Amino acid sequence: MMYCPECRAEYREGFTKCADCGVRLVDEPSSVPPSELEFVDLEEVLTTIDYGQIALAKSILDAEAIHYVAHGEHSHSLQSPIPVRFLVAKEDVARAREVLDHLL
Repeated sequence: MMYCPECRAEYREGFTKCADCGVRLVDEPSSVPPSELEFVDLEEVLTTIDYGQIALAKSILDAEAIHYVAHGEHSHSLQSPIPVRFLVAKEDVARAREVLDHLL
C-alpha cells in the first residue's frame, strides 16, 4: 500500500501521487497518532468546474489566510469536468463566503 502524507488516504501499489492533495505518496502511513490529530468540521463554500474560478478562489483564500481543501482539484479534466468543491472550517465559512461573494 501507498499513503498520502497529508490526508492519510491509502492507495494501491502503482500510484505515486495523491489525487486530492497532489503530493507524492509514501510507503508508510503518517506516524502521528490519531489521538493527536485535530478534527476539523468542514463546510462547502464553493463548487465549480471553471478553471478561472478555481484559480481565483485559491488565490483569494490564500491571500486571506483561510485554510481550505479543494476536493477533486487534481481530478479535473477537460474531457469530463468534475466539480471542485472548496471546503473550509466551520468557523471560517462566513469570512470565506464574504471574500468569495462575487464568485458565488
